[in-house]
Amino acid sequence: LLAGGTRDGLVDYGVMGERRAELDAYVGRVSGVRIDRLAPGHLEALLINAYNALTVRSILDHPGVASIREIPGVWTAVTHRVGGFDLTLDDIEHRILRPFFRDPRIHFVLNCASRSCASLPPWAFAGERIDEQLEERAKSFLADPKNVRVGDGTLRLSRYFDWYRDDFVAPGWRGAAPSIAAFVAAYAAPEVRRFIAERGGKPAIEFLEYDWSLNSAPAVPPKLPPFVSGAVS
Repeated sequence: LLAGGTRDGLVDYGVMGERRAELDAYVGRVSGVRIDRLAPGHLEALLINAYNALTVRSILDHPGVASIREIPGVWTAVTHRVGGFDLTLDDIEHRILRPFFRDPRIHFVLNCASRSCASLPPWAFAGERIDEQLEERAKSFLADPKNVRVGDGTLRLSRYFDWYRDDFVAPGWRGAAPSIAAFVAAYAAPEVRRFIAERGGKPAIEFLEYDWSLNSAPAVPPKLPPFVSGAVS
């Protein structure tokens, strides 16, 4: 589904709608998983995949929305069956993934169906490779000038670093750093790392505006039939 329904991190909701039965079948399997039998890495991967799949399905359930924020209670009130429990999207993110796994890279893998949120890769997360995949997604997000860039002598960062500041610097959290700038420097593009270093690791920071518009991939124009030469009678 992800390989066929995403392009450059955006979601082709037309394709996802056409393959709704497959999406629903996956969500159905997630609903009955025995999560008490899963190793931590596999549980983390399952919850990330479930969050992303349920977000896509939420958009399909409300065709025509220009932003996920137009859906009443999408994060806090609408529940989904996951591993035998009725959970909201906020339950998955803020009451399980963040406090249990204590890994700030989680913010770079959960897709909230918006242009400024972490992009959706064309593959699913897997328990046996979860650390490698989280690391790849962190590098991809923080090396993207859409999310991290320098301008007018200021380090401009995704709003994630404003909203979830403590996750990136909290003692005991995996990969946490002494400061936001130090966390960013571990993953950012070379020019950003140089900028931070030149300012002694303490650059001025501003946060970028968050684009809540739907992360819908542009429609792919239909393929034209191959040109056939020859006279027309």
